[in-house]
Amino acid sequence: MLQTIQGIYKNGQIKLSEIPQGITESYVFVTFLPTKPTAWPEMIIHHQGITENIIFESYRDELLPPKEIEF
Repeated sequence: MLQTIQGIYKNGQIKLSEIPQGITESYVFVTFLPTKPTAWPEMIIHHQGITENIIFESYRDELLPPKEIEF
């Protein structure tokens, strides 16, 4: 019987979000899903702005980086 359980890979270890039911030992396949970036692209960081958008540009230092995926 196949079971899919969500987990996270970090620092060389895989942590499952739950214990698989009825399985004490088994072979597994691990598939790494693409992750979202955790920093703004250089193009955005180095953008000098447009005169018409001066109000937005005044908040540039308050921008938060994209969030990491939380499991």
